[in-house]
Amino acid sequence: MVELSIIIPTIRPESEIDCLRYLDAQEFDDYEVIIRSDPGASKARNEAIKRANSEKLVFLDDDSMPRPGYLQAVSDALDEHDVVAGRVFQPDDAVITYKQLPWYDQGDEGKYTDLVVGCNMAMRKSVIDAVGGFNETFFHGHEETELGRRISQQFDIWYEPSMVVEHYYAFSVRQYWEKSYRHGKADADWWVVDEVPLSTRLRKCLPWNVLRRQPVETVAMLVLKFGRVRRLTAQLLGLVDIPERRQAHGNASQVRRESSEGISPLSSGRD
Repeated sequence: MVELSIIIPTIRPESEIDCLRYLDAQEFDDYEVIIRSDPGASKARNEAIKRANSEKLVFLDDDSMPRPGYLQAVSDALDEHDVVAGRVFQPDDAVITYKQLPWYDQGDEGKYTDLVVGCNMAMRKSVIDAVGGFNETFFHGHEETELGRRISQQFDIWYEPSMVVEHYYAFSVRQYWEKSYRHGKADADWWVVDEVPLSTRLRKCLPWNVLRRQPVETVAMLVLKFGRVRRLTAQLLGLVDIPERRQAHGNASQVRRESSEGISPLSSGRD
């Protein structure tokens, strides 16, 4: 049995998964990589969990860039804790650096937290057995946050600053606006899961905080403000876009890139 099962949801071909070359450069080599292309990050991760051969599960995005020593740090952390959240830095050339991302870098010291991020987190498979997997209502966005909320009701989540990954929040202003729109749809899905009354959902979508008269002092603030407008638009559309219908559409257009067993046949390459 391998020490770590690394799970990466993606729609990219393997040759374009940046994360793999960073993993291959690690000194630690007792791991497997499970890549899934199922529709939606939640479903892809759940399917990968079913096929994992290790008790220790590591969740990365296809564009996560683990720093040297990352895998050893994950393995050590999971010897002491059931669930760990890692530290995330944006690269020096990142475009969106002015948005507050408290779930990325939580400081220099280890501590208990309720913040997790899908591009850098790990847990024991027994945790998934206890609380259930990722909620597949969430097609893209909030799936790790919702899972973290369920986990925190039964387990402590440890923030481990030595588990460092570099990750762009967005590669460009345009991608940031697109991401804001997707997260707006995810907001609407969250309200369905939480059974938020329709009247409350509508109030949440009112753009008073965005459209009130305030000077736009910098281009950066203008970018953030338009991103917020995009998110509000998606929230409103999400009120009438039933998650189950969107999931069914995703199933119909699923891109299959699997071996006969349903996983990409990748390992550390140094077995």
